[in-house]
Amino acid sequence: MSTSNQANLSRAEGSPEGPEGGSRRRQSFKTVVMANVTSIRQFLLVAGSGTLLFGALLWVFVRDLAGAAEIMMAIGAGILLIDAIISWRRLGRAIFGRRGRYGVNTLIIVASFVALAVVVNFFLWWLSNRPNPPGWVRIDTTATKQFLLSEQAQAVLENMDEPVRATVFWVTAKPDAAAAWQETSDLLSEFKRRSQGKFDFRLVDPEFQPNVAASYGVTVHPAIAIEGMDSKRVQVVVSSQPGSLSKAFGEQEITTGLLVVNRIKQKQVYFVAGHGERDITIAADSRDGFSRAVDSLLRDNYAVASVTLQEMGPIVFGEDPANDPFFPAVLVFAGPQSDLLEGEAAILAQYLIMGGSAIFLLEPGAPPSFKELLGVYGLTVGNHEVVDTASFVAPNPLFLQVKKSNQQLSPVSQITAPLDVVYLPGVALIGRTVDESTVPLTSDGRPTIVHEVLMTTTLNSWEESDPEKIDFTPGADRQGPLTIAVTARAVAPLGLEPVKKADGSLVTTNLVVVGDADFASNSFFSSAKNGDMFANSVNWAAQDFELISIRPKTRVFRELVLTTRERDYVRWTGWLLMPVLVGSAGVFVWWRRR
Repeated sequence: MSTSNQANLSRAEGSPEGPEGGSRRRQSFKTVVMANVTSIRQFLLVAGSGTLLFGALLWVFVRDLAGAAEIMMAIGAGILLIDAIISWRRLGRAIFGRRGRYGVNTLIIVASFVALAVVVNFFLWWLSNRPNPPGWVRIDTTATKQFLLSEQAQAVLENMDEPVRATVFWVTAKPDAAAAWQETSDLLSEFKRRSQGKFDFRLVDPEFQPNVAASYGVTVHPAIAIEGMDSKRVQVVVSSQPGSLSKAFGEQEITTGLLVVNRIKQKQVYFVAGHGERDITIAADSRDGFSRAVDSLLRDNYAVASVTLQEMGPIVFGEDPANDPFFPAVLVFAGPQSDLLEGEAAILAQYLIMGGSAIFLLEPGAPPSFKELLGVYGLTVGNHEVVDTASFVAPNPLFLQVKKSNQQLSPVSQITAPLDVVYLPGVALIGRTVDESTVPLTSDGRPTIVHEVLMTTTLNSWEESDPEKIDFTPGADRQGPLTIAVTARAVAPLGLEPVKKADGSLVTTNLVVVGDADFASNSFFSSAKNGDMFANSVNWAAQDFELISIRPKTRVFRELVLTTRERDYVRWTGWLLMPVLVGSAGVFVWWRRR
């Protein structure tokens, strides 16, 4: 072997740069890099998932940090995307392998279900936001039906004579203004949805557009200016809580504004005083007062006042009482305790003959002069309270519960048809003194007086002659069912001829007689449908039939009061119990399969 070859061989064997040594170095470096890449993948997976999960929890439970939570979720999603790019081979095998295909199929099924749910929800949303949507689309399960318009509001919208626009003056720069405005906006949107295109609204910030507020005369906000687009009549509704945005407006305030805009004449309703009747000026927290009944009539756009029959004399016997602006549409006698004074009976009789309407809320044993007055209209009032052992408010059988399900409320009367339950705490029977066959007829063959029963008792009832001993006594107690509320529509009282108007039609008197006054007092006005029973009676007597309905109930604030330990229990069981149960079930199934 030559010297040069030996030298080359010596260099090849001893040099670290030889083929074998270089391969070992390259292989060692590759192994280290791959091991590090695996660690990086795991780190990115854990870091991305953790960041995304923590951001989601922060977004759900700490809404004040929603912006930071969204940034964290974006960072977490970005980290997971980087991890997917690095691990694209493994990701491809996981997706397109045998197990991956099952996973993809499951993903497609889930995505299809979610897409179908989105389409169905969008269709229902579109259907519910159409003008006058079907009733089955939106169902309100709250006790007071606070998310749907009441029957009264819907009736007012259906009977509007012209398009109406509501301009809402709302300071949007105040704290929490957006959340508070959403509540009012939802309410107005419901009015718009049910109006068949006759109602619209807009939002105006009085601080940025003071000239618009000045044009409507708005100086206090929040406020709503309800304007008839044809007549240009405007009614400004001011929030009952000036300066506060929370629950600024209710359905009843907006409905009242619509009534004012759509009705030119405001009718008068007078509560008669001077015979021990209930006080309408007393505070709402007084049990026997009628201030809540008055508030209900004011919301129906009536002008309400207290009057004596002596003050009614000049109006009734005036030259043209029918056109007198103070001639009342309805007189209300709320539980009179004493007889009519001298001359008052003639005033009241003349008022009724001229076509006036009246509501008599009479207790058992009503004064004789009132019985005599009702007698000429074929009605009488019992002297004793009625007992009903089949339908009462326990434990007192004198506290009657009149229910639609018991067929105690007339389904054909406009007053009681919308009602389901009325409470009457101590009621007298309302009897009829004439038979229908003996009532005189008009020249065209119609009865001069037509009675309609509103409420009755059940078969297990009677007029108790001895309230100290509640027990039916044959011969002494009158057996039920008994009539306890009646309407009378008369063109003339018994013994008199009908009076004709200038147009040739007959003057008609409308009477509502109920054997109890307590049901409409402050104590029981909000019980069941008592308030609607009273207001509907006034609407019927005043011939405002479009207002007869179920009115919106006052929203009830319901709060669950918990101790610190109870609150912690509810919090942690709500946050952790379900995830722990689901996770434990998953671990158990995995362990069984292993």
